[in-house]
This record gives sequence, C-alpha cells and structure tokens, in this order.
Amino acid sequence: MNPRYSYAGGKIISELLAINYGRKRFNRLVIVRPHNAYGPNMGNEHVIPQFALRIRDAVKQHATGKVPLTIQGDGTQTRAFIFVNDFTEGCARAFLHGEHMGIYHVGTEEEVTIATIAQKVAASFGRDLELQFGPPAPGGTPRRCPNTAKIRALGFAPKVSLDEGIQKTVAWYAQK
Repeated sequence: MNPRYSYAGGKIISELLAINYGRKRFNRLVIVRPHNAYGPNMGNEHVIPQFALRIRDAVKQHATGKVPLTIQGDGTQTRAFIFVNDFTEGCARAFLHGEHMGIYHVGTEEEVTIATIAQKVAASFGRDLELQFGPPAPGGTPRRCPNTAKIRALGFAPKVSLDEGIQKTVAWYAQK
C-alpha cells in the first residue's frame, strides 16, 4: 500500500500496455522515463521544491545563524536531477529521433546527495543549514541514477547546471 510502490507499479503497467499494444498497432512508439525533473512551478511534492519552500519558511523564523532543517534519512541518499528545460529537450529528442519501441531515460548521471541538495537550496537563500536527520522515506532507495547512454547517443546533453537550475527554481518558489 506504499504510494512509492503504486507509483512504480503504475509506470510499469503503462509501459507494458503501450509496448504490447504498440507492437501491432503503432508505427512508432517511444517511451520516455523521466528522472527527477525539477524547475519553477513543478509542484510542491518533489525534493527541490519541498526544500525551497521549507527553507524559505525556516529562514523567516530564524533571522540569523544556521537554519534548522530535518530531512528524511541520513542525507547520504543520492539522486540525479535534470532541469525542466533540459528534460523537455530530451523528450523532444527521443520523440523525434528515437527508435520505434525504444526506451529512453531522460535525466543526468550527475549524482548528488540529498544533504548536498539541501545545502545548495539553503545557499540560494544566502544561508547555511543545521541538518537534522529523520527516518528514511518508506520505500525510498539509497540511490537513483539513470543510465542515459541511449538519449546521449541521440545527441542529447543537458545545458543547465544543477547550481543554475536550483537558483532559478528557488527564485520562483521563494516568491510563492
């Protein structure tokens, strides 16, 4: 009943349906698997927007010194993030140039710890963090990093650095 498992199961089921139906019915089917896309106005439930909103509020409550922030787990979990503009470019490249029945992971292979992401978001507010650790997310994994070789073979390369993307994202969420 864990939402993480339902999310993963839904993705697998939809891909299987598309592939099995697509074999006979579609002239062209391309599957894109997004990996931690982030950016302005992309919801409040993902890592970077959550940190931006929580740190924004914590900064208001703590005018000086380090800002306390509790994160899930011990902060060593890694993820690879891709800015939304790069993600849409990767999707377009897969749809335009990908092979029929091809599966393309659109993301980056730049792994970064969750603690580092939190520190980068805080730095966008001009502050340092005092990280506090909580229980890990149920169903969470210690590492998530896609193999992007197939999308890179189509000429895709992200343009927005993680630092630049976080700055743009935090600027948007800070005004929310």
